[in-house]
Amino acid sequence: MKKILITGATGFVGRNLIPALKATCLDSMQLCLLSRDKAKAEELFGTCSAIQHIDVNQSDYKAMVREFNPDIVLHLASFLTSKDDEESILRLIDANIGFGTQLLDALTGTDVSYFINTGSFAEYRMGKGVKSSASLYAATKTAFRSILDYYSAKLGFTWINVIPYTIYGHGDTQKKVLDYIISALDAREPVKMSGGEQILDFIHVSDVEAFLLLLIKEINKFKDSGVEFHLGTGKGTSIRSLAKVVEEIFGQKANISWGALDYRPLDIMYAVADILPLQKMLEWTPVVTLEEGIVRMKEGHN
Repeated sequence: MKKILITGATGFVGRNLIPALKATCLDSMQLCLLSRDKAKAEELFGTCSAIQHIDVNQSDYKAMVREFNPDIVLHLASFLTSKDDEESILRLIDANIGFGTQLLDALTGTDVSYFINTGSFAEYRMGKGVKSSASLYAATKTAFRSILDYYSAKLGFTWINVIPYTIYGHGDTQKKVLDYIISALDAREPVKMSGGEQILDFIHVSDVEAFLLLLIKEINKFKDSGVEFHLGTGKGTSIRSLAKVVEEIFGQKANISWGALDYRPLDIMYAVADILPLQKMLEWTPVVTLEEGIVRMKEGHN
């Protein structure tokens, strides 16, 4: 029976993934959800013999992690912002480097074999294969890899890096470009946006969920650390084209002032995932088209 420790369970991906794990896999695995808000996690996912909850605010949480003794860690937790003001700097370092390092330390003495890390396509401002951070958030994600390398060598586990592209879907509490476009539909005041020429890869959260389920199922295929999967659809859509798709599906006009905002100094103008390794190694391909995903958002479900 696989024992899986998951961080970030109450985030957007986690809220979709955990119910799927409960529905399909709990007869073959035990879950341990490590959260900053244990009460919220228990409210979302309930408690049962196959799901353990640990509050990271407890002074003895590391001992509890070691007692659970995971085989696999799925590290979804992060703090995401494009800002780099004083408060954001502290939160980014604490959440994306500090917490991750403490988590790795908590694995000392356990039988952990695999650590699945999640990065960001913003680590590749110049394209896949060339690390060049578009934001401090992305830089913290890249910095954490060196720490992963150290603990992987020290503790003997294999780590896999998953790079999600632009995840979207119903119920995301963090407003993203698609949400801004939807909020602009028939708005009285125009929503200010950049020129909208950025080409992004929009992947539906249910496809992210399906990939992670498959990766966990096939985890024993991987022996060497540093394998990286760029998780997207392999198709790019400009933000302006995205707005047109939204208008057509909702039957409303988006009141957007294009070009009212400047592009960010290190804005990513092209970010489309190379999904060939996913198709070759795991025989995985996304199934939700952009149009279908937006229809699901309109209907209020994923």
